[in-house]
This record gives sequence, C-alpha cells and structure tokens, in this order.
Amino acid sequence: MLKVLITGSSGFLGQHLIKFAPESLHLTAHYFRNPPHDFGRQMDLFPADFGETPWKKIQELHPDVIIHTAAMASIDACEEQKVLAREINYQATCQLASLSVAMESRLIFISSDVVFDGKKGNYKEDDPPCPLNVYAETKRDSEKFILQNHSNAVVIRPALFYGLALNGRRSFTEIMLTQLRAAKNVVTFTDQYRTPIFINDLVEAIWELVNHKYCGILHLGGPQKVNRYEMGLMLCEIFKLDKNLLNPAKSAGNQMKVPRPLDCSLDISRAESILETGFVDCQSGLRKAYGT
Repeated sequence: MLKVLITGSSGFLGQHLIKFAPESLHLTAHYFRNPPHDFGRQMDLFPADFGETPWKKIQELHPDVIIHTAAMASIDACEEQKVLAREINYQATCQLASLSVAMESRLIFISSDVVFDGKKGNYKEDDPPCPLNVYAETKRDSEKFILQNHSNAVVIRPALFYGLALNGRRSFTEIMLTQLRAAKNVVTFTDQYRTPIFINDLVEAIWELVNHKYCGILHLGGPQKVNRYEMGLMLCEIFKLDKNLLNPAKSAGNQMKVPRPLDCSLDISRAESILETGFVDCQSGLRKAYGT
C-alpha cells in the first residue's frame, strides 16, 4: 500500500487533498495548530514542531510520497516577519526535501504563481521567476533547492484556487459571494489577472501526479485569464445578484502594503498534455463549487 504524507493538512488545499484522497493508500496528515477533518477515512495524524520531533517521525513513517503544502502563506505576514517566513517556507522545505531524498520518497512541492513579476503574463514553466515580495522569494528559493537536489520531485505552481471551504477559512470567491448575498459593496480589482483553478481540479491533478513519472516544474491553473472584477460579474450572473455592488478599482490606487504581480496568468499547456485531469472554466467551476 502506497504511503503518502501531507504537510499543512488543515489548510484549504490540505483538507481537500484528504477529502478526495484515493482509498487505496495509507494517508498520514501533518498539521500545525488544528488537526484536519478525517472525512470518515482512516489516517494517521501528527502535529508540527520546529524541533527534531517531526523529522524523526517522518523518518519512522518513511512515506513513499510527500505532498508539501505547509507554508506561511500570507504575503503581508511574510513581509512583516521575514525571518520566520524564511524559516518556515524555505529552511523547513529544504530540510524536508533533503530527508525525502535520503528516504527515496517522491516529493510534490506546492509553490505559487506569484513567483513571477507579472509584467507579461501567460507564463510557461521555463520562464525565469522574478519575485516581488518575501513570500515569493521563499517559494522561488525553495523551488531552486528542490530542482537542484531532488531527482524525483514535482514543483507545482498553482494558480489562485477557489472552491468551497472545508475548514471554515473561506476562499476569496466564497467571501465575495457571501458579501454580495448580504447586499454589501465589494471592491474588486480590474488590473490583477490570474488563471484561477477550481480546487477539485487542482486536487485531482495532484493525486494523479502521485503515481505519475513526471518530474520538474508544472503549472496548474484554469483555462481562463480573468481579474477579480470579472469573477465577481460571473458570481452575480450565476446567482442572480446585483452587479452594481461590485466596485471596480485599480490595485495601484489602493496603497497595498506589499507589491504583488499584476498578471501572473499561467500557460497550462504542459499539464493539459501530460495529465488526464481536466480543468474547467471559471463559470463552470463556480457553479460546481457553490451550486445553482
């Protein structure tokens, strides 16, 4: 039976990975503060620790595959706590990658589309990263270490993902939908472009990669390049809500604390060519996520 370890298992992505995990594998969930839901399936649990305990525990488990989702994910928090961000996002990732090499375990690392500066968009896997903030720097540096030191690893750069929260921490589309249903005005940027991916599609692709031979960088996103205002319009159309509640704005005029790329849309042609997983458009994904 294939043994798979998921780090960051109580996060948005981690919870979905557990919910849709194949029954044919032995699953271990690693978490920081809150244990993830088990969704009625058998799995081992152990909490995170910055000491030696987690590394010894992982060695004892000796997983065949490690899916590393754990991270300090807030861009603003990373900028405010640079040392901690590097410790969690880079140093711990390097240590886990090295341990993975020693155990001959396959590693699937979750990076980000924001490793790019957003000046051109439609980024391919071989486009050089150019981070604009500390969070992106830690992801870029982790990618580089893994690619240089691990021959059986996949570096996934997921686009902005959306869907129904399983742990109470809602995605941006769910927050937007809640506000619109409450007849509240929503500021939506028109100049920040992404290729949003439905969380179910992202999870299906990750589980497919567990048993896949592919190694290297892989972009996973949806087939559409959209901004948040356009996604807001889709939600209004699908759920018959007042589109006048959407306040289109430029991110440059909102004095954001930390610089963010304007267009980090991804070219997903490589993923479409090697994976059986399909990637739905935003309209279809939003309907599937929140029901109509």
